[in-house]
Amino acid sequence: MVKTQEPARTSPATVPDASSSLTALLPELAAVAVVLVWASTFVLTKNAYEEFRPLAFTFVRFIGITLVAFGALAIRSRGGDRDTWWRIDRADVPRLIASGVFGYCFYQLGFTLGLAHTSPFSSSLMIAMMPLATLVIVAVMGERPAAAVWLGALIALAGVAIFLSNRGGDSGMLGNLLSFGAAVSFAFYGVISRPLVRKYRAETFSAFSTLAGAIPLLLISLPEATRQDWSLISGTSWLVMAYMIIFPVYLAYILWNWAIAHRGVGITGWNMLVPVVSGVLAALFYGESFGPVKLLGGALALLGLILMRRPPKRETIRA
Repeated sequence: MVKTQEPARTSPATVPDASSSLTALLPELAAVAVVLVWASTFVLTKNAYEEFRPLAFTFVRFIGITLVAFGALAIRSRGGDRDTWWRIDRADVPRLIASGVFGYCFYQLGFTLGLAHTSPFSSSLMIAMMPLATLVIVAVMGERPAAAVWLGALIALAGVAIFLSNRGGDSGMLGNLLSFGAAVSFAFYGVISRPLVRKYRAETFSAFSTLAGAIPLLLISLPEATRQDWSLISGTSWLVMAYMIIFPVYLAYILWNWAIAHRGVGITGWNMLVPVVSGVLAALFYGESFGPVKLLGGALALLGLILMRRPPKRETIRA
């Protein structure tokens, strides 16, 4: 009897599953979503300045952000030990205040006033220099970064110098310097807050550091808020305000931290796309133009930052 050969059966494990493939890419999709949100803030905020005074915009935004921060803390602490959620050790209070002042007050002043005096792309590129400022801070504190990191820093500096030397379409030197000051402030925030982030829950640290930075920021912004003609604010601008309160800080940070937890810190390299996406959005919706010198400087700056963030090669372990 001749046996007929049965057709080969495909194991279920070998059948491509579109849903599982998509699930495997969720951390990358989350990182892309965060990049889009962070990049959009520069264009949306610049557009909102047509109706809002810059510091009046910040005043309302940080009232909202502070309320959201403590609302999230109140919801998360329900049914648990409230003392562990709401208590900050007295010894940590000075560091907490410093982190709030640098991460929220100084950073937001640099971001707000810098963007008011320069273009969205220029502001986003200057703020992207935060790793460069962090490198200098940790070096002064005694850490010794690798030679490749310093090479990337030199390339980034050269790119920034070329970028700032070009005046075509953007003469906002003051805004560029203020935006770079925001990057330096956030670098200090990252260094100062490092032990607090490890010690306290995210909601606890976020709420109290936001409050520490919001108090001086609101006092500084109050005079301009009182001079704002609130009757001129359109419904569209209030929607932008709501977006800026919720998306760039809370939802974006949740997605960002989730992506890091699933892919490691290497996924933070996606952050280098923020100035690129911001530049594209600025060109499409804000009419910003880019000359070849500015593009060259921006490309070199981003290349330097990418080199700075490359993980060191692992040494081969020999038996």
